[in-house]
Amino acid sequence: MRLLVLGGTRFLGRGVVDAALAAGDEVTTFTRGSSGEPPAGVEALHGDRNRPDGPDVLRGREWDAVVDTSGYVPVVVGRGAELLAGGVGHYVFVSSVNAYPGWPEQPVRADTPVHDCEPDAGSPDGSFDIEQYGPYKAGSERAVDRHFAGRSVHLRSGLIVGPHDPSGRFPYWVHRMDRGGEVLAPGNPDREVRVVDARDLGAFAVECARARVTGAFPATGPAGQTTFGGMLAAMAAAPETTVTWASDDFLVEHGVQPWSDLPLWIPAAGGAGVYDQDTTEAERAGLRCRPVEETAADTLAWLRAGGATAPMEAPRITRPGLTPQREAELLAAWRAR
Repeated sequence: MRLLVLGGTRFLGRGVVDAALAAGDEVTTFTRGSSGEPPAGVEALHGDRNRPDGPDVLRGREWDAVVDTSGYVPVVVGRGAELLAGGVGHYVFVSSVNAYPGWPEQPVRADTPVHDCEPDAGSPDGSFDIEQYGPYKAGSERAVDRHFAGRSVHLRSGLIVGPHDPSGRFPYWVHRMDRGGEVLAPGNPDREVRVVDARDLGAFAVECARARVTGAFPATGPAGQTTFGGMLAAMAAAPETTVTWASDDFLVEHGVQPWSDLPLWIPAAGGAGVYDQDTTEAERAGLRCRPVEETAADTLAWLRAGGATAPMEAPRITRPGLTPQREAELLAAWRAR
């Protein structure tokens, strides 16, 4: 298969490229060139899709399929999709569960509606605010379908984890357990957690391209994958490590910010659906997730080798997690409650 990857040198893009190469596919990446180059054997094209003439290097070329890992603004995604429509057979768009307006408060099912966002929404220069991320993902799906009707699939990904994770969310817990001591953990250890390794989602995207899967569905870990307590237990812990679970109410009262101060956590009262998605269609189409233990071990090896956890560029976020001082203060307050 001749595969074009929009992105391909960071996190999920790396997973897509590696999976395609492993399958013997002919791979081309299109990036700005600011995050390094793809592996040997990959054709690297450069340009900025946020500029009207940025994707011109793709004009007149042909590929069997494209996997888009870097689309955020509908008008920009649509501009690229229009350019590719005549020379690409199938479009795999990596969307997000943020496309569902009820998430994370409500579960996601096969018929759950997405945000009502127009396919030409947004600024032509690709700029956007974090509040627009979910609606713009839904609008970007429509922008793709405007030019690839009947030959596209939208993978509404959940929490993507693994080596090279630039968000720092999963790596925070891997690093924290490795550092040891008394670890502050949020809420109920039996609360379900579902994640998808970037390498598994990348392999799934490639297979969706190969099989020309169509439609749209949640793509995250399977039901019953693990719990918060199980996830921490799957991470290599330093000697003398203990985990102290503080209640949601306590953490909220003490100003702990969900998802940022304590990554992967949203209080039960406002996040009943955060890890509740129907992944039946994704699994039927071939999504398979490796054990969380494997992802944690590989992430730790990456961190120990100097892996960075710099904030993502789009959307911009601050590095998550508690400082050691803030964690110690909260642990002392929890014991003294």
